[in-house]
Amino acid sequence: MSEQQLQEQLDALAVELRRGLTIDSVSGDLLAYSAQRDDADQVRISSILTRHVAPEVREWELRHAASEPFALPANPGIGMSARLCVPLRRNGRTLGYLWMVGTRDGLGSDERAALLRGADTLAGLLRGATDVEVRPRPPGPDLDRLVRRLLEDGQVEAYDQIVVSVPGIVDRVVRVVAIVVSDNDGAVRPLRPTEFSTLNGSLSADLRRLDGLVGAFVSRKYALLAVHQGDCGENLRQTLDEIDLVVSRCLVDGTRFTIGISDGISLGPRSARDARTQALTAAELAVLDPKLDRRAWWSEIGIYRMLFDTRDRIGDVLKPVDEAGPSAPMLLTTLETYLDLAGDVQKVAARLSLHRSSLYYRLDRLSRLLQADLSDGMIRLELHTALKLRRVARRTLN
Repeated sequence: MSEQQLQEQLDALAVELRRGLTIDSVSGDLLAYSAQRDDADQVRISSILTRHVAPEVREWELRHAASEPFALPANPGIGMSARLCVPLRRNGRTLGYLWMVGTRDGLGSDERAALLRGADTLAGLLRGATDVEVRPRPPGPDLDRLVRRLLEDGQVEAYDQIVVSVPGIVDRVVRVVAIVVSDNDGAVRPLRPTEFSTLNGSLSADLRRLDGLVGAFVSRKYALLAVHQGDCGENLRQTLDEIDLVVSRCLVDGTRFTIGISDGISLGPRSARDARTQALTAAELAVLDPKLDRRAWWSEIGIYRMLFDTRDRIGDVLKPVDEAGPSAPMLLTTLETYLDLAGDVQKVAARLSLHRSSLYYRLDRLSRLLQADLSDGMIRLELHTALKLRRVARRTLN
């Protein structure tokens, strides 16, 4: 396949459909794009200028991805209009993605048939470029070094090599896992020489048999691993259990260590660095705050997440209540009053002029919407802080 052949075929299909089209690689690189039309949105323009799909766009795409043509809903927050995606596949492998602004419903039956025929031709052209496949590299020292360069330095070159070495990794949910050791005073301490030597020699080697391991490395202050959770959460839990066992064998009996787990990401240089920060922060806070579990998930450290990223977390915390329909303002008032009065049901009912049974109903609904235990102190702190920060955000005098 030549780039010219791919471009010519894409241009012909775009003229036939009278739509703007783009082709992305499975790693998020822009391979080709047709002439820009009036339907171009911010995401399309940005990808053309940078020749790459932004991480937040890639995450939105992968959240809705399928092996068959699928409609991707609009996301105004990242400047993305609704669009249709046709995965370009051959022999069970996804070779790239054909994107068209607009959805399937905007096409007539003849146009849909033309789109699928054109996609099949484009997939054949991409197939020609991948007939000589790079043999997947098994987890080992080379991948460990690439993971280190990606997580520590955010190197784009390291990311590109990982994508080649681990086929399908761009379609997986990846997490960063951090291991830190603590002293008897409840503070993180560096690894001792013998601990460093043992972990460095055993951590990755003992875990290479796991399907979920991408790579791992050890520094003097912590160990970091990149893992993917496979097709179900159970695989991830088993991987974490194995990590726990291997680290336990490498440390002296009784040595306390904590494990921090980042949110799931679509792997990329920036998202990998963000996930590294999440995992290290969760692991260290699990040492500093005994309230947290020894295996600390970034998604479950409550108020600490908000303290690290106030702007994003306010909306995240209260979003389920905001989306509760017409009753949202009433529920938010009930929640804030309940937290202001330290959960004293009698005082809350009096303040809101409610019967206790009505108040209990509202609290139960809030608990279900938020999927949270309102009697948990950390959850209360996070919600209360979010409500008060929302008030601060309404300030207009500067």
